[in-house]
Amino acid sequence: MNWPAVTWLSLAIATGLISGFLFGTQPSVNGYLARQLGHPLQASIVSFLTGSAILIGMGIAVGVFPFRLHASMTQWPWWCWGGGAIGVLLVTSSLIFVPRIGSLPWHATIITGQLLAALILDHYGLLGNPQEPMSKTRLVGALLLAAGVVLIFWAKTAPVPLANTVAPSTTLPTTAAPTTNSVDVRRT
Repeated sequence: MNWPAVTWLSLAIATGLISGFLFGTQPSVNGYLARQLGHPLQASIVSFLTGSAILIGMGIAVGVFPFRLHASMTQWPWWCWGGGAIGVLLVTSSLIFVPRIGSLPWHATIITGQLLAALILDHYGLLGNPQEPMSKTRLVGALLLAAGVVLIFWAKTAPVPLANTVAPSTTLPTTAAPTTNSVDVRRT
């Protein structure tokens, strides 16, 4: 498609915000699935099977499945096989940590890790990325995000809330309801 750059930028921002929002819900959705199934690994398996089925269906619909290889798989770099393993690590670790520390601290660390990786990948032009040298502005942005992670974790452990976030008309319960957020990861 030959759209102007501003159109691509607008589309990328909108898609990124929607995808990021949905990505933010994924650990909670998978966490519920883990509680129903009894173990985070079982939920990860169901999650990846569902995603695989959707991808195969989309591939068939647009005519790119089955695969048509442009080069022998033996000529591919070793690291190109790591995407699925990284996905397993991300989904499974989210299932373990989000019920224990919450969505915001978890996603703050994930986003910061992604941006630090992006800085390195762009700076050196690694893994097929175009080379974009690290600038002071990019580095300051990454450091601000890292500082944000520290603040988010500090707010979580601070003994007194930083601000009253409850609307004045809202009545708080006098006793805390028991939670069922945790998943026993020791079960095999």
